[in-house]
Amino acid sequence: VGYGDGEGFTLNVPWDAADMQNGDYLAAFSQVIVPVAYEYNPDLIIVSAGFDAADGDPIGQCRVTAEGFAHMTAMLKPIAPMVLLLEGGYNLQATADATDACLRVLLGQ
Repeated sequence: VGYGDGEGFTLNVPWDAADMQNGDYLAAFSQVIVPVAYEYNPDLIIVSAGFDAADGDPIGQCRVTAEGFAHMTAMLKPIAPMVLLLEGGYNLQATADATDACLRVLLGQ
């Protein structure tokens, strides 16, 4: 998927069930997303940081913790400069916790 220089580098990782957790997401990151990102060698990574997959979110039905989101952010950080755009999450506490954890990674804390 994709076109031009991006052909073959647009990824979707669909889940076939609810209740996906940190390990599921980290496996997808380490086995699919991060290797393709390094191969593409982007100048900038823009993350649509919707925390619908956060544990406790009533819509996403997943169980990713704030630490899981932070770990994924840390996995992307060495690839290119990164921007996280907050755009979702329906459990305010889980969204706040995940946002805080990801910002701490970006700030090097």
